[in-house]
Amino acid sequence: MKKPMKLIPLALAFATLAGCGNGEAQSDTIKVTDMEGTEVIVPKNVKKVAAISQSATDMMIAFGLGSKITGTYRSFTYNTWVKELYPAAANYKAYSYSVSAEELLSDGIDLVIIQDTETAPALRQAGLPVIGVHQYSPTGAFDDEVYDLPKILAQIFPEAKQKADAWIDEVKGTIQDIKSKIGDVNSEKAVYYVNGEKSKGLYYSDGGNSMISRIYDVANVRLATEKYEVLNVHKVSDEEMVKLNPCAMMIGGSYQTNLFQSLAESPVWSALDCNKEGRVYHIPVCMQGIENVGAETSLMLKYTASLFNPSYEFDMNAEMKSTIKKWFGYDLTDSDVENMSKGLSKTGENMING
Repeated sequence: MKKPMKLIPLALAFATLAGCGNGEAQSDTIKVTDMEGTEVIVPKNVKKVAAISQSATDMMIAFGLGSKITGTYRSFTYNTWVKELYPAAANYKAYSYSVSAEELLSDGIDLVIIQDTETAPALRQAGLPVIGVHQYSPTGAFDDEVYDLPKILAQIFPEAKQKADAWIDEVKGTIQDIKSKIGDVNSEKAVYYVNGEKSKGLYYSDGGNSMISRIYDVANVRLATEKYEVLNVHKVSDEEMVKLNPCAMMIGGSYQTNLFQSLAESPVWSALDCNKEGRVYHIPVCMQGIENVGAETSLMLKYTASLFNPSYEFDMNAEMKSTIKKWFGYDLTDSDVENMSKGLSKTGENMING
């Protein structure tokens, strides 16, 4: 004998249906914790990303996610190698560092990855899912945070997980290899870093707990400005620079040709021992300045280790060709390597005029 069917009250039936609907909605999103420790609800099928971070744009392209990007940070577009290595980037919109919610909503953006985390709250209030990323650690040394961005990308875009994991393994392996060959006792040698991503002159540097400080730690040197506040990128005065008296300088970014000229024309900076003795070095610019977290991180680690540890063998030509081929599928020529190494365009010209 069949049991009598239980009738569900109308209100309960609607509640059940509503619950099913909510379950389906939840399955269309994932919860991601960004580099600021903020939990963000992100759509699973992200189609239009505003990657207002050079690192995020670099890694998304390297991990096969370039077609998801609608726009990027405008400084990224100043680098002429971007369109050479990834022609589709010519279609990217250039966003300002502190982009407005109105502009992003108008562009139909469904995910924002941004380095200017002070702008993030306003964007979230407008209903945009925002992932905050950075080149420093808000809590301590950057050792673990180096791997946060690829992990976040792999969580949002499962199709990129294999490449993200391979990148993490590559960087960890590179650090281990360098340390096994040069040791891990930090030298007192201080290296001054010039952030040439923006037109802010020789005075624009980074502080402690930053990506560049981590790179220097691996190379057994220290960042000359390590005691400065990283959140407000420090501008070093002429007087401070003379007191710092670094053993070497490294100048990066698309503006580096201009910065080398500024150094030559400054009676204070050109008189520094590191300049007179030929220890001012270019930081290569590939898809981005390689001192930033990105596909080229292992290249930067090896290059820096070789500069300050003569026993560490490094072949820039071979390593750069291998890196760019692996992550961007592009075959560099010897001339390309030489120009990238000096922050110049493919034709050997300054990427920034004026």
